[in-house]
Amino acid sequence: MRFIDSTNFERLLKKLSGEGELFVPVLDEDSQKNHFERVEAFPLPEGTNFEGFRAVETLKGFAQLVRSMVARYPTEGMDEMDVEALIPTFVIVGAKACDVRAMQLVDKVQVEGEFTDPFYKARRDKMILIASDCTEAGETCFCNLLGSNPWPENGFDLSISKVDGGYLVETGSDRGKTIVEENSELFTDLREGQEKSRDEVRMKVLAGLKATNKKYPSGEKVTEPLREALSDPLWQDEAARCLECGACTNICPTCYCFLLFDQKDESGEGFKRIMSWDSCQVTGYARMAGMGNPRPRLSDRMKHRLYHKYDYLVLSHGEIFCTGCGRCIDACSASIDMREVFSRVAK
Repeated sequence: MRFIDSTNFERLLKKLSGEGELFVPVLDEDSQKNHFERVEAFPLPEGTNFEGFRAVETLKGFAQLVRSMVARYPTEGMDEMDVEALIPTFVIVGAKACDVRAMQLVDKVQVEGEFTDPFYKARRDKMILIASDCTEAGETCFCNLLGSNPWPENGFDLSISKVDGGYLVETGSDRGKTIVEENSELFTDLREGQEKSRDEVRMKVLAGLKATNKKYPSGEKVTEPLREALSDPLWQDEAARCLECGACTNICPTCYCFLLFDQKDESGEGFKRIMSWDSCQVTGYARMAGMGNPRPRLSDRMKHRLYHKYDYLVLSHGEIFCTGCGRCIDACSASIDMREVFSRVAK
């Protein structure tokens, strides 16, 4: 672990920005929430904030674009697209533990599974990730219920923790070690008391999380009750409040479903295939040929989303695909709180 002061940290980011696009969290004055913004010039934008808790946006949007072209046809010899050439290197600074963990989970499906999404993999390979500790927790954060802590432990290139005058820096990958080695003049050894100061902040944030979520069941205790509640009337009660807007899936860092469709290209003589995000909460998601639909009822679709994360993917990939970021709670116009639903299920 090394120390870097605030001035040298900005110098480091300026050097890294020369390798590609740089994104940092900026605090919005009205909402008092962090949003990722691209840095076009230095110094860093006013309001740049590596503290607080996770940004409104997820890292999913960097690795899997909301809408992108994945094929063009017909082409001579039906050549494949040069994916690598289409994607720049990009550096994301200030990602929190829940988002870093989410990318690791999605990697299991998109990269480490039976099939690999070449577009996702190319963007992940070109992502330099500098994570940071949460210095406070939001009212809807519940990462502790999923066995995680509000500070990154792995899955990053570098991780920073705010202390007086600068940041403690940990390396989490070979690429991270190379960054520190190539910029060694910007770093110094830790001073006495800095690590203790960092740990005190971490414990304070964790204690706050535990207090906020003390009445809710932990994630590992949810899967079995879910399996027993498959036909419970509570799903109809919860679905009666749902607006079927899909906000929960679009904002979720571990939802990865997409739709493919074709349209004419600009010339009008060929076609291009477009990939866009999709949501299992909308009526047409599961619709098949002949207009058959195995999930015509909203209660079935709402139930499916939670079972997918806390049951189906536990069976197929061995892990719960939720990191407790709380974004689905924030985004829900009907104020449906996943923690409250699970409390009902557990009872």
